[in-house]
Amino acid sequence: MNRKKFVKEAKKRVGNSGEYLFKKYQIRTDWCLMQVYDLEHDIAGVTEIPKNFSCSGFMRTEFAKARKNREFKTAEVGDIVFIENNGNARDGADHVGIVVENTGHSFKLLEGNVRGNSSGIWYDTSTSDIYEYDYYNSSLDWIIDMSEFFTDEEEPVEEPAAEEETFTVTLRTLRKGMKGNDVKSLQRLLYSSGYSVGSSFDDGIFGEKTERGVMHFQKAAKIEVDGIVGAETFGKLWEK
Repeated sequence: MNRKKFVKEAKKRVGNSGEYLFKKYQIRTDWCLMQVYDLEHDIAGVTEIPKNFSCSGFMRTEFAKARKNREFKTAEVGDIVFIENNGNARDGADHVGIVVENTGHSFKLLEGNVRGNSSGIWYDTSTSDIYEYDYYNSSLDWIIDMSEFFTDEEEPVEEPAAEEETFTVTLRTLRKGMKGNDVKSLQRLLYSSGYSVGSSFDDGIFGEKTERGVMHFQKAAKIEVDGIVGAETFGKLWEK
């Protein structure tokens, strides 16, 4: 997926609470990770990402371990950053965010806020927001490098289909004695259909031999034989 498009979609989550994710997935757990999964899977189309809504559990998946990276200065849009925020490193990461910008001296994470309380619950309905961290922040644990799933190339813009041009041609009714390019076209149509229009072929003059050719054609087409070429005769000629 294009990184710019991903950031645009991610920032739409700012101000959201976890409630919409709890309802979507029918579970109340680490909504910070639920938001990461929702963005990576539903928005970026990363179908390989495991559906594990426990931060520490997600870190232990083969998907995460295969892409583990501690070089925070290399963080790119779409990368997943784990954070240790309860002072107990042994229980694994407690929080996660998704990179929406690397400034060159720090990076910014979109996070579903997690707030501890007296009951020990680590999820709540506080709003999602963007936070900035320098590369050496002691609370940072490690990154899942997601670069294989993203691109900086602009996605092609589908051009609207061109409207089919239609136009109307008004034909003269042709008869003996007339001249012009439309007569010449008539003579060519007759000739290509196997009807003689004389040795001059397409001279653009509706003479006796052209009239005779028209009448022979009209007889074969089972239409009125009058030597006059109107819409019906032209239509039959174009069908050939």
